[in-house]
Amino acid sequence: MAIPKVAAINDLSGLGKCSLTAAIPILSVMGVQACPLPTAALSNQTGFPSYACVDLSGHMAEFAALWDRQGVRFDGIYTGFLCSVEQVALAGRFIDTFARPETVVLVDPVLGDDGRFYPLFDHRMQAALTGLAARAGVITPNLTEARLLAGLAPDPTTPPQGLEPVWELAQQLTRLGPHTVVVTGVHWQDRIWNLGYCAKDGRRFSASTRRMGGGFSGTGDILASVLCGGLVRGEAPGRALERAAALLEASIAESCAAGTDPREGVAFEHHLHLLLKEETI
Repeated sequence: MAIPKVAAINDLSGLGKCSLTAAIPILSVMGVQACPLPTAALSNQTGFPSYACVDLSGHMAEFAALWDRQGVRFDGIYTGFLCSVEQVALAGRFIDTFARPETVVLVDPVLGDDGRFYPLFDHRMQAALTGLAARAGVITPNLTEARLLAGLAPDPTTPPQGLEPVWELAQQLTRLGPHTVVVTGVHWQDRIWNLGYCAKDGRRFSASTRRMGGGFSGTGDILASVLCGGLVRGEAPGRALERAAALLEASIAESCAAGTDPREGVAFEHHLHLLLKEETI
């Protein structure tokens, strides 16, 4: 049986355990080949006080054209951190070229968190990523990003009033185009919730973890990578989300016990066995 391939359109950060440094090992242990299409190379993820960055926009179209000429076929396309509106357009053209009806197209619409845009982004990026999300089958926004995609103002001071409004927001976002929406990292009571809605059958699904630590880099990337790997290999989204939550909870617990700097990301390396098919959660 051929190993499925996923084109991972994301940045490569030397420190921080996020983006491609999370996606590649996670997809690999799940039996999926990660084919990186790097958007940028960074010394470390942008949550550190400073970083060096090489923008690879000028090479993305060339890489894609070569893969097209070589007849590469992808079972999944997974987009994460995109540096600019121009890169969003490049990702859209990649989807146009390589996506087939059976291809899993997952967009993690990186825009902001905690009720604010990330410093790199603004409303132009919001509009561009809303358009890209409309072309995906699955999207994985955090709560701030979900509100931005829905055209709502994110409010950094108002926590969600229960989980029902978040599920309603996920359902609303399926009207953009994706059939499955997972709103990630929702803090409610003593747990962090990831809430999914599937428009194909109107089904809701969820997975949660204990609240530990002060928030670690790369947890959204880990969740999206596990979800993508599970969907490509035929798992139901709810099952894949449960695997992601189990990996995150074990990894965050180890990182908290070790006193890891949250900017360094979580210690997922010791817990990748949770993603193997024969493992039970």
